[in-house]
Amino acid sequence: MMMNRRTLLATVATTVLLSATAMAQAEPVEISFAASMLGEPLRGPLLIALVEEFNASQSDVHVEPVTTPFSSFGTTMFTQMGGGGGPDIIAFDQPNIFAAADAGLLVALDDITSGIELLPGNDSLVVDGTRYGVALDISNYALIYNPNLVTNVPSNFDELVAEAQAQTKGDVFGFAFRHTQAEEAGMWYDLSNYVYGNGGHWAVEGVPTINSPETVAGVTAYKALFDANVIPKGTDAATYRRMFAEGKIAMMIDNGGIPTVLKGTNPDAAIAAATAPLPTRSIGQVMAALAINGNSANPDAAKAFLAWFLSPEAQAKVQGFLGGSTAATPVPRSAEELAKAPYIEVFDSLGDVALPFMPQGLEIETPQIRNIVVEAVLRALAGQTDVQTALDEAQAQVEALI
Repeated sequence: MMMNRRTLLATVATTVLLSATAMAQAEPVEISFAASMLGEPLRGPLLIALVEEFNASQSDVHVEPVTTPFSSFGTTMFTQMGGGGGPDIIAFDQPNIFAAADAGLLVALDDITSGIELLPGNDSLVVDGTRYGVALDISNYALIYNPNLVTNVPSNFDELVAEAQAQTKGDVFGFAFRHTQAEEAGMWYDLSNYVYGNGGHWAVEGVPTINSPETVAGVTAYKALFDANVIPKGTDAATYRRMFAEGKIAMMIDNGGIPTVLKGTNPDAAIAAATAPLPTRSIGQVMAALAINGNSANPDAAKAFLAWFLSPEAQAKVQGFLGGSTAATPVPRSAEELAKAPYIEVFDSLGDVALPFMPQGLEIETPQIRNIVVEAVLRALAGQTDVQTALDEAQAQVEALI
């Protein structure tokens, strides 16, 4: 007789849990869970509450949340894992899943996801046929704007620049994005949106396309906004997102999880969304993915938590606090949710054109390629070279790398 999904999940969770505790554990097995989301003002407390709900649901495993800032998250985790330590469960981004799996630092998860319907975004967490991660949240990017400021929503790039210039006055800026070496990972995300939106890619089937006409056009558009003096130069993402929540940033291209962050800063923040006004609908997709550290002394206990996390009840609660992001499994949007935050539909509508922030076919090399490209673009932003020359140099460096 075929088991339904709920029964299967319960069976998997129970089996893993019993294995983790040897059926007679006097004290709960202690494991740790690290995620940059835990430090967010609104989603963080709700994610912690979900962890505590798991802890209260049984007495065999206790999960301790660990907060690490996004800007240093990957570096911190790899440093700890390289030394034989690190948290048991880690919410990595997609490129770091590939790097960690390639280094043999992760535990395979195929046994706990067998029979579970996962959203297509999870496909990018399979490395060489083995699953090493499941999504904590999947976020597509779109144009987020303040409807109290922006009444003429741009429909193309020229209109975007013009509107950003019109909105830049006094202590208000028309636009914002990451543009510093200190936020290399975030700058790569923001930069990639312009590349994808202009029909470009960093690589196709393992062949670098960093200096292709389309990619050059995307980076040129990014630099045009930088040169237009419409962004608060030198500010990091945390600062300009706070400024948006305070009504001091008019527009930004950001991901579906950010409206919830903005509301956590200011519950009255005015938020609307539209498809990014770029030549194509293609846009980036960012994901925090849960993985189990290969150094964990209690991988079965960690699997027990992940099996519970993927249950329909837990996934519904996760989806409930993610805002414009989606959980790992399909969870229908409620009428109440859409009425409260209609901009969610914009982010959801882009799932079919959203691309991961990894060079296709060169996913494992993403960190090195990202560093090469970001350094090249920063030279162009500083006026040390032009975009074409910078990307020609980056192309040559990446070709030598691979």
